[in-house]
Amino acid sequence: MRRFVGTLSLLAMLAGCSTVAEQPFATSAVKQPPSVDIEWRHNLGPGAASRLNHLRPALAGDTLYVASAAGEVSALSLEDGSALWSLALEQPITGGIRVDGDDLFVATQDGRLHRLSTDGELQWSAALASESVSAAGVDAERVYVHTIDGRLTAFDRNSGEQRWTYEHAMPVLSVRGTSSPLVLEQLVVTGFASGKVVALDKRLGIPRWDVRLAIPDGRSELERLVDIDGTPVWDNGVIYAASYHGSVAALSPRGDVRWKEDGSSYGHPELALGSLYLSLADGTVQAYDLINGASQWQQTALQGKALGQIVAYDRYLAVADGEGYFYLLSQVDGELLARERLRPKPLHQNVPNSPEMTNWHNLRGRDFGISAPMVATDRGLLVTSNSGELLLLTVHADQ
Repeated sequence: MRRFVGTLSLLAMLAGCSTVAEQPFATSAVKQPPSVDIEWRHNLGPGAASRLNHLRPALAGDTLYVASAAGEVSALSLEDGSALWSLALEQPITGGIRVDGDDLFVATQDGRLHRLSTDGELQWSAALASESVSAAGVDAERVYVHTIDGRLTAFDRNSGEQRWTYEHAMPVLSVRGTSSPLVLEQLVVTGFASGKVVALDKRLGIPRWDVRLAIPDGRSELERLVDIDGTPVWDNGVIYAASYHGSVAALSPRGDVRWKEDGSSYGHPELALGSLYLSLADGTVQAYDLINGASQWQQTALQGKALGQIVAYDRYLAVADGEGYFYLLSQVDGELLARERLRPKPLHQNVPNSPEMTNWHNLRGRDFGISAPMVATDRGLLVTSNSGELLLLTVHADQ
């Protein structure tokens, strides 16, 4: 209870500090900035704002799989957003969605992991130690789930039986979020609220190494937060990870530190153009050299904007904020190229299981924000708002 209350208090403080005065937007030397168009919209139902979950769409071919905070899993056409099928689960969905082959994996608020077919049929459900708020990691034999109590548990992919569980010591206070497991050939790697990246043997669940990215330091529990909520990233034989109140680092598969630089972030690194990009906790966007971690550029114009996960798209970097603004930056030098406010339609939301006179409410505050990670596709960028609206955006390059 102490940790739960502390987490709620922290979130309230962070939300209260995220609103800043509107600043003029300038595109500096850009003569004709890229334009952003909305190709289609799809309403996923009541949004994630009240539950603070970051459900990210998953793509397989031209089929898009989405999970709503209300507990519905759906398949959509990427071309036009039309629904192919949907399945309602009995509980709100908090972790997912992961697609692998013919299987989908989601976790629900009651602490259960569900395996579905890509046709929408429930295959099995398994009990978790507690709630999961991130997507599972998957390989041919097992499913790996990180829960908010600091456990990483492996389940048999075919039967749902638990194979092993690893428990990591948790701090008194942490941000509501967990790192999704990175599954490698022999290891499963994830970050914990202690500020450590831990690599476990996939078959046995035994730790092989751990690396600390941040050291708790400060007079209050808030100052001592060092969560790793972003998923570690694997590229060309190197693991990249970042911590809040800590650093961003490049690690070898044996746990050796290739380089480590300052970089407090809730998200995970984005790799493109030989660089590592990171949206920092204060709203700065930072570019690092992949080889040695040297700073390449820094964009500070979005400080205080409560930025979400940054994503590489075409030649751009895309990022959205807690007020519903969508930004495009140059990958080369971080120049701010475009800004669009993505307002939901309509500006009200239906409330299920309520009397007819009170079964809707106007959208406001956090409903307009964008906290779920965006997904880059061949057709455009997928963006999910806190109000529960999914959009496909296309970008037309400047001339």
